[in-house]
Amino acid sequence: MSLSIGRDLIGGIAKRLGVGGAEQTRATTQPASVSTPEPQQTRVPGWDGTSSFEAESAQGAATARQLGGPAAATRPDLGQIQRDYQVEDDQVVEWSPKAGGFIPIPFTPEYDITATEAKMLDGLSASRGLVGLNTFNNIKDQALETSTRLYPPPSNAPGHVPEDRVGEWKGQDGHRDAFRHAYWNALMTREFGAEWTQQFATAHEGLPGNPADREAMDLYNNEVGRQIAIANPNASPEELATLVQQAVTDGRTVVLDQRGELQWSDRVPLWQHGLTDNVPGQGGQPRPDGNASPDQY
Repeated sequence: MSLSIGRDLIGGIAKRLGVGGAEQTRATTQPASVSTPEPQQTRVPGWDGTSSFEAESAQGAATARQLGGPAAATRPDLGQIQRDYQVEDDQVVEWSPKAGGFIPIPFTPEYDITATEAKMLDGLSASRGLVGLNTFNNIKDQALETSTRLYPPPSNAPGHVPEDRVGEWKGQDGHRDAFRHAYWNALMTREFGAEWTQQFATAHEGLPGNPADREAMDLYNNEVGRQIAIANPNASPEELATLVQQAVTDGRTVVLDQRGELQWSDRVPLWQHGLTDNVPGQGGQPRPDGNASPDQY
């Protein structure tokens, strides 16, 4: 999700880290009779495709400590995650990129985003200039591209997925989505620091009407990604991808199961996840003040 200041910059923000329409078109127009080989999940360097918990429980616990995430035996209650990982709704505003954070750039489109997101993007432009916005956008693109490459979708969706939601299902609520959010936060933490990343990623979920189950999933996986970056401050982007994919395999991230309920990512088979029930949440933690400085970790 390179910066042509405007449409490319914020297009992905408006899509809420989702997938574009082209993939949805492919998903809904492919003839049911066509039989194609199922894609194999790509493995990032350093990951052998297995769960460190299943391979050896002691090693799995050590890996969990290294990654900054919970070991299988100490994972929090999923119901508590659903309740706690919500954020107060924010106001929606029209925003466009500004030079120095306050000088309007002519002919740039406006986009509807949360007020806190707008405040923080203006702050990023003020402290780092348009180069900072470009870096932000490139990180978003990298998270989307890497998640798509590592988690290629099946040729046909399972029967529990409504036909009119296949495109949504491929990009949301499953292992690809969990990886994308965690990796996005890991990369942003590496570049902008944990505090700025926490505030921005949380503000990103403050869109009024955001489904409660999806919001909890995203906020929790965002935190996992930040913890991974904090625990591995010298990791390269490629190494962070390895660590995040291992976290998804080990079940340190959450997805939605076929009932639309939160479940650990190691307890739902790949591409057998469900979809949100689209019921908005209520209350939640206060929205961030948006005053964090974008400093490298």
